[in-house]
Amino acid sequence: MKEIFGVSPKMVAAVWRRHADVWVRTWKTNLLPPLLEPILYLLGFGFGVGAYINEMGGVSYVEFIAPSILAISMMFGAFFEATYAAFIRMYYQRTWQAISATPASAEDVLVAELFWAATKSAANATLMTLAIIFVGLIVDIQLLSWTGALMMPVVAIPIGLMFAGMGLILTSYTPSIDWFNIPFFLFINPMFILAGTFFPLDEFPEIAQNIALCLPLTHAALITRSLAYGDGFADVLPSVAYVAALMPIMMYLGILKSRKRIVS
Repeated sequence: MKEIFGVSPKMVAAVWRRHADVWVRTWKTNLLPPLLEPILYLLGFGFGVGAYINEMGGVSYVEFIAPSILAISMMFGAFFEATYAAFIRMYYQRTWQAISATPASAEDVLVAELFWAATKSAANATLMTLAIIFVGLIVDIQLLSWTGALMMPVVAIPIGLMFAGMGLILTSYTPSIDWFNIPFFLFINPMFILAGTFFPLDEFPEIAQNIALCLPLTHAALITRSLAYGDGFADVLPSVAYVAALMPIMMYLGILKSRKRIVS
């Protein structure tokens, strides 16, 4: 198959399939944690805190945070895979170096990493969508529109690629796996509060709103919320443009920086 910008789709698919085969063999330990944690957020905040909140953003509180939790699951699926899991493959298992010694190039390995991380993001979105629909049926509340539910795994791919690129950039610099605690506590965790996931952005001071609009999770949550309500992309075009612009930049930088960890 013809190479595209020096990347072989055939080799990328082969590396991606290798990651998928490993995941299938260990699915029991890999499946439950990313699914149970968002469900606990939905139940704890949506119905626990929501019992004391009449309405938020024109809907019930559980309807407000359900699409936000979907965005969070997309982010975590991709970002964790491109940081902790990628670092283990790169540093401890030396998988990157071993594969790049075959006909697959370093670029093939890294592009496969990005798309595997996006696959994890889409898988998380699919499972979480099904879980939210199931919870909604139990409590007799439509938490997601049917068109929105179908679109969640689709939008999880560009959102996942965006966060995966960020993760690979960090992986390219980190000297040890413990170092990942810093970006998680200083970047990922603050987005839970500032990205309009649990509270509307217009409730924040203006300076906090401006900061929030710079955060990738903010735009991911705006997109998933619009889809969940059945409003499509018309009202969130700036957020769509944000993801569409940032995704290739993060992917390129992630590949460029991480390549040094393979060839050095």
